[in-house]
Amino acid sequence: MSDIIDHLQKLGLSEYEAKAYVAAVALGEGTIKEISEESKVPRSRAYDIMERLLEKGFVEVGNTVPRCYRANDPAEAFDHLIKEIESSRDEVVKALDEIGSRAEKRDNPIWTIKGEWAIDHKVSEMMESAKKDVVIISLHNGYLRRYAKQISKLSMEKDITVMMVKEAENFVGLIGKAKVLGLSERMISPPEPFMAGTMEFMPKDAEYDVEMLMVCDRGDSLVLSKEGSGHRAIISRGTVVDYFINRIMDMALAEAGDGI
Repeated sequence: MSDIIDHLQKLGLSEYEAKAYVAAVALGEGTIKEISEESKVPRSRAYDIMERLLEKGFVEVGNTVPRCYRANDPAEAFDHLIKEIESSRDEVVKALDEIGSRAEKRDNPIWTIKGEWAIDHKVSEMMESAKKDVVIISLHNGYLRRYAKQISKLSMEKDITVMMVKEAENFVGLIGKAKVLGLSERMISPPEPFMAGTMEFMPKDAEYDVEMLMVCDRGDSLVLSKEGSGHRAIISRGTVVDYFINRIMDMALAEAGDGI
C-alpha cells in the first residue's frame, strides 16, 4: 500500500489525496465517513480532499444524502492526469529554454552530479557523444551491468574498451564488441598511484568508494563513486584531471595486456 501512495504522490497528488483515492477504489463508493475510516484521513479534512479529487477528475459524486463518492476508472483518470502533466511540461520547458537562452554562459571545467537518474543520464550522454572511443575501468560491476545494453549497442560503431577487476569473463559477449580486459587487484590497492592519485580531486571529508572511471575520446572524463547511501559523479573537461585520468588509463591498459 505504501508503494502505491508513494507513486501517486510522485504523480502530483498529496498524501491525503492519494490515501483517499485508494480508499475510494477499495470501497467502490463511499460516504465521507466511510472514506475517512478506510483511508485514515481525518474526518475534518476528508470532505475538502474528496472535493479536490472531484475537481481533478479522480472521483464522481452521487446526489445522495449523505454525499457519496465513487472512484473513476484509474486508467482513464491517470491518462487524463498524464496528458495534463505533459502539456504543463512542454510549456515549462519552452519557457525555461527561452529564459536560459538569455543567461550568461560560464565555462566551468569540473562538475559534480548526484542522484541515480542524473548520473545515468550523464553517463549515457557522454558515451553517445563520443566520436571515436570510450575507455572504462569498472571496480564494482553494478553500474557496468546497468549500462551493458547501451555499451553493446554503441560498440557496433565505436571503439569501447572495458577493464574489470572481477568477473571480466562473464561480460564477454554481454557488452557486444567492446574489448574486455582483466585488471589485477594490485592496480587498485593503495598506495599504488592508480588509486592514490584518483582521490586527489575528491572532497576532503567524503567517505567514498570509487566504482567506475570513464574517458571519452581521451578527453572528457568521469569518476563515479559511492558515498554513504548515495553516489556522486565528477565530470571534467579540459583540465589537469583529464590528463591524470588518461595516465591512469594508460597504466591500466599496460597492466591489463591482451583482451579476454
